[in-house]
Amino acid sequence: MKQKKRYVLFLVSLIAMLFCIGLAAAEQELLSVEEAHELVSQNSGNKNFIIIDLRTRDDYDQGHIGGAISMNYYATNFQRMASQLDRNALIFMYCQRGKQSPMALRDFKKMGFTQVRILDGGIAGWVAAGLPLAQP
Repeated sequence: MKQKKRYVLFLVSLIAMLFCIGLAAAEQELLSVEEAHELVSQNSGNKNFIIIDLRTRDDYDQGHIGGAISMNYYATNFQRMASQLDRNALIFMYCQRGKQSPMALRDFKKMGFTQVRILDGGIAGWVAAGLPLAQP
């Protein structure tokens, strides 16, 4: 009986540890507005830095982060478009409010991308912070 309790305790501890590691990794990929702005500023002109706007083309046309490309997460060709990008590039993605970005992050990781960051709160947070938007 004692051995069974130890085994259960070990499994619970292991699961908790793996969960914490996963959260820590996700937090490194999730950027605050300030961190995102710094990342964009530091990588201006960097050909290995790609900004992806996951919203619809209409939303993109109303204003987007400068240098972003439009890649609608819900488009039927999203996976194909994403697979054509350099897997070693530093990717920064955002959506409207931060709901699609985590799903896109998961998809990019499954495709072998290693340096992907997402904007916490989406472009709504960017705008609320008073940061500029570009027009097409």
